[in-house]
Amino acid sequence: MNKKFKVELLGEAIDFVESLDDKTREKILYNARKAQIVSDPELFKKLMI
Repeated sequence: MNKKFKVELLGEAIDFVESLDDKTREKILYNARKAQIVSDPELFKKLMI
């Protein structure tokens, strides 16, 4: 698997993600990892909103 970019979260983003319930946090992290590998404009768009 060749990653196309690296994801780095700011402190505020880490605090926010950690405040979420487990299911929501895992979905966000899963999709962020997936976006690094797969070229899917719709997925990336959803992550940026």
